Amino acid sequence: MDRRQLEYFLAVAECGSFTRAAAALTIAQPSLSHAMGLLERELGSPLFERLGRGVRLTAAGQALLLPARRTLRSFQVAATAVRSVTDVGFGRLTIIANTLWAIEPLVQIIGEYRKAHPAVQFSVGDPARRSQVLDQVRSGDADFGLIDGTPPAGVLESQWLVEHRLVAVLPPGALPGRTTVSVAGLVPLGLICTLRGTALRELLDTELQVAGEPSEIAVETAHLASVIPLVLAGAGAALLPEGLAEDAARRGARVLPLRRPTTAAVHLIWRTRGLSSPGEQFRALAGTMFGDPPQP
Repeated sequence: MDRRQLEYFLAVAECGSFTRAAAALTIAQPSLSHAMGLLERELGSPLFERLGRGVRLTAAGQALLLPARRTLRSFQVAATAVRSVTDVGFGRLTIIANTLWAIEPLVQIIGEYRKAHPAVQFSVGDPARRSQVLDQVRSGDADFGLIDGTPPAGVLESQWLVEHRLVAVLPPGALPGRTTVSVAGLVPLGLICTLRGTALRELLDTELQVAGEPSEIAVETAHLASVIPLVLAGAGAALLPEGLAEDAARRGARVLPLRRPTTAAVHLIWRTRGLSSPGEQFRALAGTMFGDPPQP
C-alpha cells in the first residue's frame, strides 16, 4: 500500500465514481481501476460496491476511510516540516471552525498572516458540531480549531481570541420605542437561526432555556449568510454577534441590546505537540492580535 493508492482511494470515495475521480485526478480511468484492484487484492477485501455508473464504500472501505485520511495528513505534515526549514514561509494550515467564528475572528488572523507569509496556504473546514472540531484537532486532521464556550484540556491547548456580545436583530420598524429587549420578547416575532449543532443555534437554545422558553424556530436555515436577509425581509428576528449585527444595521435592520447581557468567548485550540513552523507562527500571531481575555 502506498501514498498514491490511498490518494486514489479517497478520490473515488469522495467522487462516488471512478469516472469522476479519474477526471479529478487527471489520470486515465483504466489506470485508476487497476490501482484500486491492486489495493483490494493486497487488503484481501473489496473496497467499493459497483452500482452501475457509480460506486459506494463497502464495510471494508468505510474502515479504511479515516486511516487513509490520517496517513495522507501525516505525509503532508512531514513534507511541510522539511520544506518549512528550507523554504522560508512555505506551508499549509488546516483549520476547522463554525462559519460564525470563521467570519470573525478567523478571517482577520488569516489576512494578517498571509500578508507576512503569502506562500502559506490555508484550508478552512466547517464542522457540523463542536465535538467534530475537538475530534479533528485531537486526531491531527486539523492543525487548529475555533470553538466557543469552555476550552478543552488534556492533549489540547487554547488561546482566548475574542468575547462576542450578542444582540437582537429585528426587521425594520419592529418593537418601536424599545431600547432593550429580552430573548423572550423576540419569540412573538418568530426566531430565525441556523441548524441544530451550529454555534449560533447552541447560543440561542441556551438563551431560550435560561428564559424558560421552548426552542421553537420560525425559520431554520443551513446558510448563515441568509439570516440577515431573512430578518430584513420581515421573516422574524435573530440573535447575532455584535459584529454581524453592525452589518445588519447598515442594511436597515433594527438592532437592540439584550436586557440580560450575553457574550460568547471564542478560543483557538491546537494539539500540545506537533505544530509545524507555520503553525507556531500562526499561533503566535493570534496571541499578539487578541492578547489576554478581559478580567471579570
